[in-house]
Amino acid sequence: MVELEKEDATDFHPAPVWLDEPYLENLLRDLKKDPGLRITELVIKPATAKGDNYASVMTRVKILYLKSGAKNPEIEYYIVKTTYENDAFASGIFSQYQVSTTEMRMYEKILPQFTNLIAKTRQPEKLFAQTMHVDYEHEAIIFEDLAVAKYVLADRLIGFDLEHTRLGLRKLAKMHAAAAVFNERQPGVLTKFDHGIFNRHTQGFAPFFVNMVGVASDFARECPELGEHYAKKLKDLQKRVMEYSTRVYDPQPGEFNTLVHGDYWVNNVMLRYGEQNEPLDMTLIDFQFCSWSSPAVDLHYFFNTSVQCAIRIEQQDALIQYYHSVLVETLKDLNFGGYTPTLRQFILQLERGRFFAVTVSLVCQAILTNDQTADADFNALMKEDERGRNFRKLLYTNKRLQDNLKYMLPRFDRSGLLDITD
Repeated sequence: MVELEKEDATDFHPAPVWLDEPYLENLLRDLKKDPGLRITELVIKPATAKGDNYASVMTRVKILYLKSGAKNPEIEYYIVKTTYENDAFASGIFSQYQVSTTEMRMYEKILPQFTNLIAKTRQPEKLFAQTMHVDYEHEAIIFEDLAVAKYVLADRLIGFDLEHTRLGLRKLAKMHAAAAVFNERQPGVLTKFDHGIFNRHTQGFAPFFVNMVGVASDFARECPELGEHYAKKLKDLQKRVMEYSTRVYDPQPGEFNTLVHGDYWVNNVMLRYGEQNEPLDMTLIDFQFCSWSSPAVDLHYFFNTSVQCAIRIEQQDALIQYYHSVLVETLKDLNFGGYTPTLRQFILQLERGRFFAVTVSLVCQAILTNDQTADADFNALMKEDERGRNFRKLLYTNKRLQDNLKYMLPRFDRSGLLDITD
């Protein structure tokens, strides 16, 4: 029996048509090495709502099955991640960034290697979901459903408190360390990942980033606390935001480079909580935009999308110090022979990439903390039609975003980050 749980069609993306009982039965037969295995019950339902993920479709699968000769059924829970196969516009843009190829390679080849490395450190821990199957034909990844082990998504509209932030930085530092070591042992394997959100191959996302900086300029003009001074600076910045952001992604000789997650924020981790609702563990998910770059990419992205404002402002220095300590400790555990920056060297490297904090604050924060889900899809972000313009403007009605920019734009300005430098 196949059960398709139908949520409101306007709120959820449908499961791919090929994801059916025959497909999953053949998959299970391969995984369990049992050609006589048969499915007795199948439940397929959406795993994420619109607004939670702009780059893929997530489907939750529950399978009851009988092994050959068995009388009692067993059960498996999987997450199936696929692309927007029915949306030619979205598919065309995302294909420029090789998102499917990148993530399939990550889950099939790279993340298991990172897992093996972290297992050899003094404090081994789980960083990623277990990969069950990578399907290149359908551009799909099937991995363990972390929800079964009580992992959940945090509330993206609230953001991380100090305890969550430290946990997120610890996990990120270990991934960065494992990547640096893996690339040292297999030179060039990870430097091939070069299609992050900003890269030297495509500017497919340019309409969105440029237009959103324009919306930010309009907001500043209408905001009594900001005004024309900031509106003009942001208007001028429109023509340089892509280049300045891409420079942050360019790996620099003599700096510490690693494979960055590329989209590290609240919704791309899952958390397990204790009885007092304290965070016990975190796993990283969504590896579509990994690229060989500076850790500044992930850190500025994380702080400016996912960390509560007061903590980001008042405790960022201490949190960077904590991240650095975990990074260095993990590199030492794995006998890394490459360049390991001192804390001071690392802070200077982050400063060289701080323009990315501007981009993330103006653009990424707007979509990732959006609470207006009616038109929250990729087409609304990217297209130059009336619906797209209205949606981008709507993003700037978010009070959390407005309050943050009222505070941060003057700080960015005093640091020279809003100036055109070339």
